[in-house]
Amino acid sequence: MENNLPQGWELVKLVEQLNLLPTGVKEFDGTKKYFSTGSIHENEFKPEGEFTFTNRPSRANRIASIGDVLQARMKATDKGILIDEKLDKQLFSTGFLQIRPFGNTYNNKLLYYLIKSDFFLSQKNELATGSTQEALTDNGAKEILIPLPPLAEQHRIVAKLDALMQKVENYKQRIENIPTILKRFRQSVLAAAVSGKLTNKIEEENLPEDWKILFGKDVFEFITSGSRGWAEYYSETGKLFIRVTNLDFDTIKINTVPSKNKYVNPPQNAEGTRTKVRIGDILISITGDVGMVGLVEDNIEEAYINQHVCLARTKEGYYQKYIAYYISAMKGGRKYFDDVKRGATKSGLVLGDIKSLPIPLPPLEEQKEIVRRVEQLFAFADKIEVRYAKAKDMLDKMPQSILAKAFRGELVAQDPTDEPASVLLERIKAKKI
Repeated sequence: MENNLPQGWELVKLVEQLNLLPTGVKEFDGTKKYFSTGSIHENEFKPEGEFTFTNRPSRANRIASIGDVLQARMKATDKGILIDEKLDKQLFSTGFLQIRPFGNTYNNKLLYYLIKSDFFLSQKNELATGSTQEALTDNGAKEILIPLPPLAEQHRIVAKLDALMQKVENYKQRIENIPTILKRFRQSVLAAAVSGKLTNKIEEENLPEDWKILFGKDVFEFITSGSRGWAEYYSETGKLFIRVTNLDFDTIKINTVPSKNKYVNPPQNAEGTRTKVRIGDILISITGDVGMVGLVEDNIEEAYINQHVCLARTKEGYYQKYIAYYISAMKGGRKYFDDVKRGATKSGLVLGDIKSLPIPLPPLEEQKEIVRRVEQLFAFADKIEVRYAKAKDMLDKMPQSILAKAFRGELVAQDPTDEPASVLLERIKAKKI
């Protein structure tokens, strides 16, 4: 690793200048909470239980002290911890590296930031070994290099990092409710659409006079579900096999990203023909999360449905998009399906439920106008969602960008009067003896 650090800094071996603690627990009285690497999720710490010295798991072979810094040994894993009063004197797994600075020579908080930075994690990943699960061994840890700033500058860096990381967290909290707000907005639009309020100036709950209520059996000329036993027709490159995975709530778009797709080479018989979709078909999930909707549009070529999806094909004179939006509305088809779904352990619908679905229908031209207005408002929400996704992506990447600047010496100004790290190294050497 090339050393381009500021003047007064040193690039040193982790295990030579910091105390990499070996495993081993002295006998203790009472019980202690035990934390494995699986106990750590973001900033949440959930112990796997409390144990005595004699009944503790074999991997519960570390005891941490305030100020210790731990990091998971596993490759591509960040489980960094700075031990505080709540975690003091508790048990930890041997799956962690445990690091303790020698005396007042490396700021504990800065060390915590370091082991969570790509500067450290990239080295850990490169040095990880193992046949079944790659992880950093003690020998591998001996090769890790770390930057050593002057002690006074370490404290300045920590103060700056704390302030910047708090700002990032504040920004994240400010935008985290946006997806929920957009979801509610879309459903409020659909609620207005299917009640007639989007195109009519009405306040009461009754439908406009020129609307009528029909049922699925009146609107759909063909209702079916996919066939069982198609596993033998699965293929790497065949025709799209639409499953519940391809559908979602609050949208009528069929999700065909590669990670969600499965393909089939369908049988050349009536079953294959019956379950083949056409443009304009409405697909509805009928098991598990019932009531998810997808409208088959011209971006989907030859495709088939599995047994957990219902295909409903409209008669002439009905606008498929309006009906699809109605079914996806929480105050429309979704409410009806929630009321009629059945199953003690797994909720589900039968085709009869689709046939008995009540559908409020305005005149055809109004159906089209409703869809136009819905999609205009949804497009506005989509733009906000794109901006949110960009902002979230930027905020997710920002901590590592900040940490990179910190450990290149670019976050705070250097002070020529600071005691250089070379002198600090001599003190570390003396404290190790």
